Amino acid sequence: MSQLAASPPDQHDQAAHVRARRQLDLGQLIPQAGFGRTLAGLLIVVGIAAIAGVVVMGLSGSAEAAKATKTHALAGYHMGFLYVLSLALGCLGLQMILQQFNAGWAATVRRQAETIASLVWVPFLLWIPIAVLETGVFKGYLFKWMDPVYTAGDPLFEIKKAFLNPTFWNIRGVSYFILWICLATALYRLSRKQDQTGDRWLTAKARWISSWGLLLFALSTAFASFDWLMTLDYHWFSTMFGVYFFAGSMVTTIALLCVILTTLRLSGRLGPTFTQEHQHDLGKLLKAFTVFWAYITFCQYFLIWYANIPEETAFYNLRNDGGYGPLFWVLAFGHFLVPFLVLLFRGVKRNANALRLVALWMLIMHAVDLYYMVRPQVKNVKVGDNLLIDILGLLGPVLLFLGLVVWKMARAPLTPIKDPRLHEVLEHKNYV
Repeated sequence: MSQLAASPPDQHDQAAHVRARRQLDLGQLIPQAGFGRTLAGLLIVVGIAAIAGVVVMGLSGSAEAAKATKTHALAGYHMGFLYVLSLALGCLGLQMILQQFNAGWAATVRRQAETIASLVWVPFLLWIPIAVLETGVFKGYLFKWMDPVYTAGDPLFEIKKAFLNPTFWNIRGVSYFILWICLATALYRLSRKQDQTGDRWLTAKARWISSWGLLLFALSTAFASFDWLMTLDYHWFSTMFGVYFFAGSMVTTIALLCVILTTLRLSGRLGPTFTQEHQHDLGKLLKAFTVFWAYITFCQYFLIWYANIPEETAFYNLRNDGGYGPLFWVLAFGHFLVPFLVLLFRGVKRNANALRLVALWMLIMHAVDLYYMVRPQVKNVKVGDNLLIDILGLLGPVLLFLGLVVWKMARAPLTPIKDPRLHEVLEHKNYV
């Protein structure tokens, strides 16, 4: 492992690290007892209440509309699950990328990403009801290919059924989460252990895990997006969909980190470990991945439009009906053009309140994106019908997850206080 890692810092770097440690005010970096307790409790309670509301609404209604209502409620909850999953996976991927680039300036950003990614077990628990219902009493309500009556005589399904069958689907889902939980837990524990021991070789070990972890993460994330999102319409396929889901997850992750870190900075919590300079670079990352998401989205659309193959164009034809057409333009302008133009300005990226406002907007746009992906699959329910189910289904899992994020933040220093690259954090400057 040591051969893959960087060489130990020389005496100059060690001296710089010691000086950096002396500059820290641990009172700013180590949360006091009760930190965020009220906010965490409120978010968790409201999130659970929202999920309960979706369950009640899904089981209510007339007998004639029972299946449509249940499918609608399940789709709303599925959007919430996917949103939470994208946050956890985005943070897991981001921290491994930062480790591979040896990005010393981003230690505080990485710590918050580690905290969020360590809660990847939460989307696992949220996925279990979907797996149980879809393979059990609600078989084929959301994932039509799980209903043998629906797929009977379908030649395309006959080709895909070796991959698309409930047993293999569940095995893959559990395997994804085992991998993600192991990676996130290992990296979080190494980081926390370094807070206690100061062992610089723990950073080298984290980089080594990230080196092979990124490959497994990329493959598992792509296949998970196929299983839980693309196969909502098993006739449709796109070779770019895995990258599309990853891009959306990264935009949402960086937006959430912008909200968290600018809020902590404005409250005087982070001191010199997250200044206007670090915030500026985080704003650049938000802009970069906004462009990346738009590039992948456009490429997918353009290739489907140009090829004009019925199996592929069905995806966009479905979203042009039922009132979903305007959402295409909402995403084009709201998810790309508007934030891109706003983030061009240096002053926006260096102003905490302005950047936080843009980040909150991007979090909303990700919800619209997931709505555009999932909701049209609910037949016989038009856009806007019983919108409360969609809102509660999305907000329930998200608020529950954010409450646990706040709770977990209080259990570790807000930045890696013994990171060997700490002097890079304190000396970081922006020249662009």
